[in-house]
Parts: sequence; structure tokens; C-alpha cells
Amino acid sequence: MNRSFSFSLVALLSGVIITSCVPYDEYGRRIEPRKKTKQLPPITEPKPQDIDPKAEELRLKEEERKKQSNLPSGENNSQPGATTGDFNQANGTVEPPKPPAPPQNHPVAAAVPGKPGFVFSPFNNKVVDVRGIASGTLVADPQYPAAEKKHFRVP
Repeated sequence: MNRSFSFSLVALLSGVIITSCVPYDEYGRRIEPRKKTKQLPPITEPKPQDIDPKAEELRLKEEERKKQSNLPSGENNSQPGATTGDFNQANGTVEPPKPPAPPQNHPVAAAVPGKPGFVFSPFNNKVVDVRGIASGTLVADPQYPAAEKKHFRVP
């Protein structure tokens, strides 16, 4: 009897230890292991001997283009290498830099099964109440401050 009890106890403890090693999140969903990414070779700059022929080729094409263009005065009035930005700065007018465009690919939240109007946030997997908000609407995650601007779409 004592031997079967100790065997059962060892089997039970082994089962508990094995199941506790499986990763689950706070909602009981299994966390999938991350896939290993393939390391890419380091990016190297082109060799100087490769750059010079290309630069010479571009310079010759530019000269050919200038020869073919027929300006009313017969000459090209711009200085070589001058850009529109240089011209504007020389005249005292400077165009302000354009702000970067906000990203348009926001993640879509996952619906909580059995609870209509509730979704899992794609950023921290916490439940968010989206009752009364139309599907496809862009919503700010309430768990993050406004400065971080974490947004997702309602499914």
C-alpha cells in the first residue's frame, strides 16, 4: 500500500511539474514560441572603384541632357550641382520640412469569445471594452498614455 501511494505521489508531482512548464498568458491561452529569424549578412558599402564608373556615366548623361534641352537664352542658367532648395535658401525663402506621415497599418484586436463588445488589446492582451464602437474604427488603447499613441482597430 505504501509503495503504491509513493508511486502515485511521484506521478502526480511529475505531472504538475510538466504542465507548469507550458507557457500560458494571464487569460489561459497558450503562448506560442517565437520563430527564429534568419540572420542576414552585414551590409557593406560598394567599393570605390565601382562608384567611379557609375558617377562618370551619370555625369555624361547629365551633360548630354543639358545639350539637348533648348532654353530660350541658349544656356543653362543654373549652377552645376545647385538644387531647388539651394535656390530657395539663396533668395531667403525656405520651405518648412514636411512632418512624417502617420502609419496606416494598425493591428486589429481579437474578440473575446463569449463576451460581445470586448476585445483583447494587440499590444498587451488585456481586455478592452469597445461596446457601441463600430467595426473597423480606430481606437486608442486605454492602458497606454496619449503620448505613446497605441492604436488598434475594432474587429
